[in-house]
Parts: sequence; structure tokens; C-alpha cells
Amino acid sequence: MPAMNQAKFLLVDDHDANLVALSAVLSSDGVEMLRARSGREALELLLRHDIALAIIDVQMPIMDGFELAELMRGSRRTQHVPIIFLTAGPQDNLHRFRGYQAGAVDFLYKPIEPNVLRSKAAIFLDLYRQREELARQRDKFLTLAEEKAGLLRERDEANRRLRESESRFRSLADSAPVIIWMIGPDGCEFVNQACLEFFGTPRAERIDVSCWAERIHPDDRAQAAEAYRVAVEARTRVETFFRCRRRDGAYRWLHSIGMPTFFATGALQGYIGASHDVTDIKDAEDRLQRWSIDLERAVDTKTAELQQSQDQLRALATELTLTEQRERKRLALELHDYLAQLLVVLRMKLRQTLLLVSEDRIGLLLQEADQVLTQSLDYTRSLVAELTPPNLKEFGLLDALSWLANQMHRHGLTVTLEEDTEEPGLPEDQAVLLFQSVRELLFNVVKHAGANEARITVALTDDDRLQIVVEDDGCGFVPSPPPDRGTAPPQFGLFSIRERMAAMGGRLNIDSTVGSGTRAVLTTPYRTIQNETALAAPSPVLGQPDPPPAPVSPFDSRTGDSPGSSTIGILLVDDHQMVREGLRSLLENYDDVAVIGEAADGSEAIQSVDRLHPAVVIMDINMPKTNGIDATSEIKSRHPHIAVIGLSVHNSDEAQEAMLRAGAARLLSKEAAVDELYEAIRQALADDNPRCGASLT
Repeated sequence: MPAMNQAKFLLVDDHDANLVALSAVLSSDGVEMLRARSGREALELLLRHDIALAIIDVQMPIMDGFELAELMRGSRRTQHVPIIFLTAGPQDNLHRFRGYQAGAVDFLYKPIEPNVLRSKAAIFLDLYRQREELARQRDKFLTLAEEKAGLLRERDEANRRLRESESRFRSLADSAPVIIWMIGPDGCEFVNQACLEFFGTPRAERIDVSCWAERIHPDDRAQAAEAYRVAVEARTRVETFFRCRRRDGAYRWLHSIGMPTFFATGALQGYIGASHDVTDIKDAEDRLQRWSIDLERAVDTKTAELQQSQDQLRALATELTLTEQRERKRLALELHDYLAQLLVVLRMKLRQTLLLVSEDRIGLLLQEADQVLTQSLDYTRSLVAELTPPNLKEFGLLDALSWLANQMHRHGLTVTLEEDTEEPGLPEDQAVLLFQSVRELLFNVVKHAGANEARITVALTDDDRLQIVVEDDGCGFVPSPPPDRGTAPPQFGLFSIRERMAAMGGRLNIDSTVGSGTRAVLTTPYRTIQNETALAAPSPVLGQPDPPPAPVSPFDSRTGDSPGSSTIGILLVDDHQMVREGLRSLLENYDDVAVIGEAADGSEAIQSVDRLHPAVVIMDINMPKTNGIDATSEIKSRHPHIAVIGLSVHNSDEAQEAMLRAGAARLLSKEAAVDELYEAIRQALADDNPRCGASLT
């Protein structure tokens, strides 16, 4: 028997390192590795060599693996070459379907398990060698069959040569490892020794067509007969697969190919063909299919586990962010409610002491101490603002973003805020996460973009989603692809924001080009605060019906019978006892002012006003239960002639606007109250009622 030609594997990849690695994994005696770095090189090799197996990378420049496979399937020379696709891309069913549609026998994802690839390649190598051997035997026997058919057509002229040919054919057929058969007008005219051994029939016993048909599996009998009938009608080659019962009762898969023979007149004489046992090949194909199903099932299970882990980590990251914000808020409240108030009272006491000191040296020292207290208050306010935005809870996300835009001036960045919607009224946790995300994006601009200007746009989309766009005209960057499993993301800040948005059911999209700036889009479902519970259960003060109106007089809240001898009645409202004591001691220095009551929150203030009818209410705006803004609005609606002066540690523009809108005469910072409170009281009464103002002069 001539030596078998060396089998050849075609390896196609645009990276030399991958080709070397594949060659090392698949290196084997009797196998030659042909390497191609592009689809064009692969096509050239395919035209020059017979390939046992092609292993092709999907992602290649110019011509990708799918295009190469389609070209191979379009050529008769290469259309039956088995193809295994390799890819480092995501495990996408669409890619896998396209690969199988292009003719792939398998689809593997990098990194490749060497043993798996080596095992699959070994199977196809065996199949190739079997096909080669079968092809050689088939070609030999088909050639002999054609010779025999020719001799039959020349039977009258060459009986001796025909007999010699038949003898030669029988000898060759009997030595062949495949079943050789011949069907003529009278039925089965010849079978070789392999066929007799397959059926367990002695040579002397005739094997007719009906006996052959009875041994075919009942499920395959109809399609085998139909294939033969169609071939006979068309006078063409017949090829079919069917299961046939062997001598031991086991059914074996046969691949049967027959060629037509003709009389000298051109009439169809019969068929001569070969049947090859392909049960092992079929079993290998079934095993490969089962392995593929098991592998896909394992991948699906692992993917579900990873998805669950990702969801848990995402929820944990969100909770950590909210916990950080809650802790910031707690620290800010501690600083505001204790340290800042204590510094304010201390400054009040110090300013009062300054009025009583005549010695220059002591006065100078007290003034320096006053300056230190002022700096301490400024630093405390700045620290509170850094910990938690002062406007987020009271005035909403848009006011907080406006405050943030102003704060970025301190870092050299001019930020423009464009509002295409009204205040969305988000839940506090969602507003905090969005605010934190925008702040981190702006600090990324400061640190990395090299830009002096940025723009924030807030809008509602047509599908009821809140969209916040942060864009700059800086240097831009190339967004990193999603990180591989087990590696840290190269841009952790953006990764953190993206996970935070995903936890809210939203997303972060980054559009950036080097030299053309960056555009970051935050999109989240729009969830408004539900107020049904609040509407169904009104507060004990704001929800009560208005008390009967009392007689209104500009002198109701003063003692005495005439304007010239009256004293201004003051109601002090602050949730800190020491601040109220400081204000009381401050106002006691004025003869025409008397503190007639105190209240610790807005609800208590409304009740005290209804009972005491003061001329002026000194109102802190940040208090529990009912805040100063809502209390002022309620008081002014019930008692329009009572003046309200607001006090706050943070005297922001938003707080000023809110208090004035509620009806307050003005808003003072608590540290300025030492110098300005008395004049503010007189001015508020003068503005509210000219007669009253005239009586105070």
C-alpha cells in the first residue's frame, strides 16, 4: 500500500504569536502546519494544498473569518474543508449562529483550552484520513466499475478481456475494506467479501435486493428507497446514508454511493457502488454535539452566577455611596447644629462685650478674637458645604447643581447650567446619587480634560427619563473597553458612576474623541416623590383650620397706649436654646424691644404667633418638624401685618429667595445679627406699616 500523504492543518490568524501558539498545541507526527496571517494568504494556500482542518480567527483586518469561510464554501475545492472558528470577542449567540451558517463545525472562545482544541483537531484528523482512504478506495473502485461498465458495453468484442476484468475486479473488491455491490436488471449481481462478512452470508448464497432492503432500519428504509428511485429516474449518481443490520444484529450507519451503468444502446443497466461503515464518524459527531450542548449549558450557568454576583456588588456599591452621603450629612448636621451655632452665640457675646469695654488694648484683643471667630464660622460653613450640598434636601437637585456650578469657580472651571425642565422632585437617595455623579464628572474635567469651561444640561426625554449631560471642550480621551474578568477597570471613577447608574435602572454613556472634548450622558428613570401619605395626614399645625381672625392693629403687639410709648413685641424662633438666649441678651440692650416668647420649631412658632400676636418674628430657617420657610409662609397667610425676619448660618441666594417668597422682610446671617438685627427690626416694621415706622423715630 502506498504511504499516506501527510495531513495539513491551515492556521489563520493576523497575530504571529497566536499562530506559533496554535502550531505548538497541534504539533503532531504526520501533520504539517500551514500558517496564514490574512484571508488572502489563506486562499492562496487553499488553492495549492489539500487541507484536513482550517482553524480561523474571526476578527482579522480586511477579510474577517466569516468572509473567508463563505469564500471557501463557494469553491468546490474547499467547500468540504472543516472549519473551527476562534474568537476573543463576547459570547454572542448571533456570532455563533453566523459562524455555523458560514460552514463552521465548531466555535471556540479565547482563551482556548489546549486539550479541548487538540482533541477536536484529532477527531477531524481521523475523519480526514478516513475520507482520504475512502476516497482512494472509492476512486479506485469507481474507476474499475467504469472500466467494467465499458467492458460490458463491448462484451461481444472482448469476452476474454471482460472475464479477465471481472476476475481482476472481484479480487480487488474482495480485498477492499468497504462493501462493493453491483445491481443489474436481474437484481443484485455482485457483492464483495466485505459485504458477505457484514451480513454473515456464505458466498454460495445469493443476496437479492429484497434481502438487502429488509436489513435496512425501518426508519431509514423509505428515504433510502426514495433516493435510489430519484437517481434511477434521472439516470444519475446515487448517494444516501442509512442504518443497516449487521450479522450480530447491531445496526451500523452506511454511507452508500452508486454510479449508473449503461448498455451499449444507452439504456440504464444498473448501478455499481460502494458502502462504507461510518458509524464511528456518526458517533463522533453525536459526541461533539452533546459536548457542545453540555458546554453551552455550563456557560449559561456560570453566566447566571456572574450576573447575580454583579447585581449584588452593584447593590453594595450603591449602598456604600448612600452610606457615605448619610455619614457626610450626619457630620454636616453636627457641625451646623452644634459647632456653628456655638460660634455664632460666642460671637454675639463677644460683640456685646466690645460695646462695654473702654480700654483700647482689651478692645483690640476682642476685635482680633472676633475676626478669628468670623474665620472659624467661614471655615465651618465651607466644611459643611463640602460634606453635603446645603441646597439638595431643601431646594432639590437643580438648585444643588446651580450651587455646584458656582463652587467649581474655586477650582478654575466655569460651569454653565442649562435647565430644560422644572425641578424634578426626585427622592433624596436618587438625587444624592445623581449629584455625586455630576460632581465626580466635573472634577474629572478639572483633573484630566485641561478645559476652562464645562456645561451641564438637565432635561426630560420623551420616554419620561431624566437626562443630565456634562460636556467640555478639553483634550478628550479614548474610552477603555469593558475590563476582562478578574482585572481592575482602568478608569475606576467612570466605572463607579456607571455601576451607580445601573443600580438605579439608568446608564452612563461616554462620547469622547482625542482633541475634541468629552460628552457624558447620565440617564435614569424619572421617579417623583409620592405625596399621597402627606396629603392624607396633614401636620398638626399646617393642617388645622385657621383660627378666628383677631382684630388687626399695628399696636396689638406692643405695650402702652400710644405709638410713642409702645414697645415692640418679639417672638424668637430657633431650635437651639443657646442661640435664643444669645438673641434675647442682644435685644435686651434696646429699651423699645421686648422678647415676649420663644419657640423651638416652626410648628410651635405658628401656635405662639396665634396666641401672642408679636410685632416681629425672628425665624431660624433650618429647624425640625416644620422649617422656617414653611412656618413663615403659614404665619404671613394668617397674620399679614406681622413682620418676619429670617436667620441662618448659611445665607445663600436660594435661601434668601425662598424666605422672601414666603413673605419674610429679609434674611440675615446669624453672625450679622449682632450688628444688623435691631435695624432690620425697625426697617421691617417701617416697610410693613408706614405709621408704625414713623412712631419709632
